[in-house]
Amino acid sequence: MSACLLVALLVGCARPPHVAGTWYGLWESEDGQSRGTFRVHVTQRGNRISGRIEVAGSWFSEARIDGVVEGSRVRWGVLRGGIAVLTFEGTVQGGRSWGVYRGPGGSPGRWTAQRVPRGEEG
Repeated sequence: MSACLLVALLVGCARPPHVAGTWYGLWESEDGQSRGTFRVHVTQRGNRISGRIEVAGSWFSEARIDGVVEGSRVRWGVLRGGIAVLTFEGTVQGGRSWGVYRGPGGSPGRWTAQRVPRGEEG
């Protein structure tokens, strides 16, 4: 019984993965009609993430993000005027991340990103 309690405490107290930094990525709509790049600058406090995203090939160029990282899963919303206009969900593993996004009206797509090495954030 004490071994189970110890395992539960260790799992419950596990630190979220470190995702702070600059990430460069690619996005593409599900139908392949739209695609572009993005650069997201992430700050992290515990499992909460925030920052700003710069998007090329989209109807907006820059916005704030707010989200969470839980284990290897990451979720964030792109906020314009305090309203989430895009939601990103995916997996983060080391310096790589990938997943799906949903835009206005639920339009879906896929994205991939890679952490930019320190000193090359730009």
